[in-house]
Amino acid sequence: MSEDQSRPHSTSTLSTKVEEDFVSPLTSLRGALELLRDTPDLSESERRRFLETALRSCARLELGVKDLAKSVYSAGQKAMPPTSVGMRRTSTDEYASRVHILDEFDTIEIDFSEFEFSSSAIVNSFYDVIDKLVEETGRNWYFIVNYRDCSIWPEAWVAFAHRGKHVNVTHSLGTVRYVELADTDDQSKPEFRSEQYDPNLFDSRDGALAKIQEMKLSKRDQRARQRIFAQS
Repeated sequence: MSEDQSRPHSTSTLSTKVEEDFVSPLTSLRGALELLRDTPDLSESERRRFLETALRSCARLELGVKDLAKSVYSAGQKAMPPTSVGMRRTSTDEYASRVHILDEFDTIEIDFSEFEFSSSAIVNSFYDVIDKLVEETGRNWYFIVNYRDCSIWPEAWVAFAHRGKHVNVTHSLGTVRYVELADTDDQSKPEFRSEQYDPNLFDSRDGALAKIQEMKLSKRDQRARQRIFAQS
């Protein structure tokens, strides 16, 4: 069979997978949520049934995203040109030089500034270094991430989102992002007043660290209240 003859079959298979992994669960999720929103007189059993439908749909979407991330990673690995062991070591060292432990803040700082994620393979290589460092410490951390002039290509987005979520769920006590402004940047522009749009995106490293301290104090106060409640 020629390449042109095989292409319709591949397209059909992809369409079916998109329908099963994304369109169908999204449709079920939306339908269940709309019923819960628009039908206030549902019985408790009906409400539970629609909630279970929504949760199952969410689980299907999560599996679909994981499968898609694996597929993109595999494709990226095949597309990457062969590299020598020495070149791989240099890249790993570069990633490691962008990850710093700030013991006094209980924080790990990740520097994505002026970095280009052009493929899922690069995303996974960078996050493998992050995961290894965190796992070696044997504890969870706060994270601050510098995104100044970071570029993420469309083909790297799925892997980037998936690996970032994994770090947050597995290792993070809280994450704050920042875009350090240069002296030549126009700080009067709305996009630089980021605290008005995203409470965890700041325009300076100092602002990000101050937010981490605020989060730590909040957790400390919450633990103190829980102890008082447990003793009462």
